[in-house]
Amino acid sequence: MKNQLKFLALITLIIFASCSKDDSSDDSTDDDVVDSTYVIVNNGNGGVNSVTDANDDFPPSIAQAVPAVQGETFSNTLPILLFFDDKLLLPSLENNLEVTQDGEVIGGTITINEGANGYAILTFSPSQVFDINKTILFTLSGDVQDDGGNSFGEDYTLTFNTKAGSTGSFDNNTGFENGTQGVEFIGDGNIMDGNQGCVDPVSGNSFAAITSGDQLISGGSAIAGASSLMILGPINDSFTSFNFNYNFMSAEFQEFVDSEFDDSVIVTVVGPDGAHSEFLTSVNTVGTEGNTQCEGFPGLPDEGDDYGGSTGWISKTVASGTVGSPAYVIFTITDVTDTIYSSIMALDDVSL
Repeated sequence: MKNQLKFLALITLIIFASCSKDDSSDDSTDDDVVDSTYVIVNNGNGGVNSVTDANDDFPPSIAQAVPAVQGETFSNTLPILLFFDDKLLLPSLENNLEVTQDGEVIGGTITINEGANGYAILTFSPSQVFDINKTILFTLSGDVQDDGGNSFGEDYTLTFNTKAGSTGSFDNNTGFENGTQGVEFIGDGNIMDGNQGCVDPVSGNSFAAITSGDQLISGGSAIAGASSLMILGPINDSFTSFNFNYNFMSAEFQEFVDSEFDDSVIVTVVGPDGAHSEFLTSVNTVGTEGNTQCEGFPGLPDEGDDYGGSTGWISKTVASGTVGSPAYVIFTITDVTDTIYSSIMALDDVSL
């Protein structure tokens, strides 16, 4: 079993500005200046500063993306996530990534987290929450390289449209006893009441959950059959850290532990003054010893043998720093590499 990776041990900040495609004009005003600054945060070893794998001569690729469906409409609080099949060479990102909103370049935070397989997970959070009714275009240049110095070769683009997110504040619904107040699900997610097989609420009568499957706990389906999100917010109370309890369940246990099918959960915090993202857990991180059989939870297991594993409730504190208000906390669960053998994350007792 792979040891649980330690994140936030090394944080590298690189600040750069995208080059204007027309910088010949000398008479532009302040209103014409676009904030196209990107801050890169490297958590762990998913990003490297120099070529470290000289024996690697294969080009990198993207194993999974969120959102995975091009041209659809999603919440304006949605972050962009890319799961790679290798580590990324951080210097190669400079001037090789661009995000536009209706054609206007916008800045933000690019976080490189390290997955349980050691590979890079990229999260992009805009400096300001995306406006509604806009078209977002994310472009990763083909010149971006992996830790072997191999480039993608072709540009990768991802586009989607935005709509208004959740209504109501999450400040008074941290135990999910007020239904979906301040809670938005994209994909397969729901507020669960009372006992659900192997899972009871930590306190009260309710907890929230998202899955990487189709209609396991709601009438919704994971984006492209692989990813679902839970968006908490707006949160108007200021905070620099927050605590919550989560329970990670998966049909991947025990058959596919230590394989490429490493279903994962990422937590992202965004606000007007910044963003923070980190890897929470995955099938390989939990391993065969970190779960016990879960019986009776809806839809689990949905593929394979009759074993579905559960970690039980785990308390977690995330040091997000100050992101300003209103803030949003976003949990993303992704079925990595495949779209079968679903995983589930339950959440309860959020403390800000």
